[in-house]
Amino acid sequence: MERQDNHELEECLEYVREAMKKEPPLVEFNGKVMIAGDTHGDLKVTKAIAERFFEREFDYLVFLGDYIDRAPPDIGSSVPNINYLLFLKRDFPENIILLKGNHEANYAIPCYPYEFEKEVEKVYPGMHEKYVEVFKNMPLMVLSNKIFASHGGILKGFGLKKLREVDKNDLHAIESLTWSDPDFSQIFRGIGFPYGKEDVEKFLNGIKANIFIKGHDYSTNGMAIYGGLCLTIFSSRRYKNTGKGGILIAEIESEAKSIKDIKVMDYSTGRWRDYTAGIV
Repeated sequence: MERQDNHELEECLEYVREAMKKEPPLVEFNGKVMIAGDTHGDLKVTKAIAERFFEREFDYLVFLGDYIDRAPPDIGSSVPNINYLLFLKRDFPENIILLKGNHEANYAIPCYPYEFEKEVEKVYPGMHEKYVEVFKNMPLMVLSNKIFASHGGILKGFGLKKLREVDKNDLHAIESLTWSDPDFSQIFRGIGFPYGKEDVEKFLNGIKANIFIKGHDYSTNGMAIYGGLCLTIFSSRRYKNTGKGGILIAEIESEAKSIKDIKVMDYSTGRWRDYTAGIV
């Protein structure tokens, strides 16, 4: 396991927490944007995504949450993955956006498995709560290039003004945005607010967006549903055979009028290849 010096890690956690405090719940920007799905401890894929981001000179890199727990067996712990991302955020605070997933929101709504506390305490005793303080300040949503992105769901009945005013730790917002799934999802969680095509259409129209990009529901990985209004991506080797399959990222270079304006790339073979033809 890659291990940081305790003092350097503590300083990083404090810096990132303060940087995230300044970020609104809905982060808004336009430019060349790369979006990554759930990484769940997969440091190998996370590094490959970051490398592509810098090589291709994108402006923003958005991760959709779930950085911790369920690490691939060859890595064994999700601590190196979240540490890598936090140091990336420290070094590029304006360009790296780390949204909150339901695993990072365990402090508000318990999730299973939550292995992260034991993983942290094993290598950094007493540090778990410092990570939680970072998680509490993570933004919940992104609006960019006419694309809305969150970990899992939407906030039904919310327009742009209300989205901007959401409390990052409001339980309804956390449940809606990090726990919810499409109404035909094959996963039963017993929590969250299922949404259908009409819900997504109404929500996107209300915020003047055209596409919703999410992670969370591995049963729809690689699928553009509801007539191409909603795209699910996962970015972890552990889930590469779920849904339609793939270790996916989305790339958006300008305003997205439809799903056809989003390029989806797949890292399943250990090299990036175009996945878009299987989406549209």
